[in-house]
Amino acid sequence: MNMKGAILFTVLAGLVSTGLAIQCYVCTSDEDVACQDPFESFAMTKQTCYGTNNCMKVVALDQVTRACGYDNSTVSIGSSDGECTTTKIFGIKATTCTCYLDGCNSANLPKLSAFAAATLVAAFTALF
Repeated sequence: MNMKGAILFTVLAGLVSTGLAIQCYVCTSDEDVACQDPFESFAMTKQTCYGTNNCMKVVALDQVTRACGYDNSTVSIGSSDGECTTTKIFGIKATTCTCYLDGCNSANLPKLSAFAAATLVAAFTALF
């Protein structure tokens, strides 16, 4: 394999791996104050969540939990669709928000798919 082929393979492998799993912030505000709202994403690292299809944020009793999630929806990873629901269990109100973009359970929404597309175009331009 020539050098151009090796570089292209490396770039494509990196892009494919980002599409197979979603990356979410995983924390609870009772263990880390950076997890509470307003969220301090600069102080946190996203976790790759294999076998899940969404990120979620749950707020109950003034505690914030951010985690990987899974639902049976037909929404795919990378979709901008997401929703919040509020339920009351044993008199405790809990709001759960689910979303389908990398890092979407933060206050800011990174656009990794746009970055991946730009990287791919730059790689092809540089190589060919």
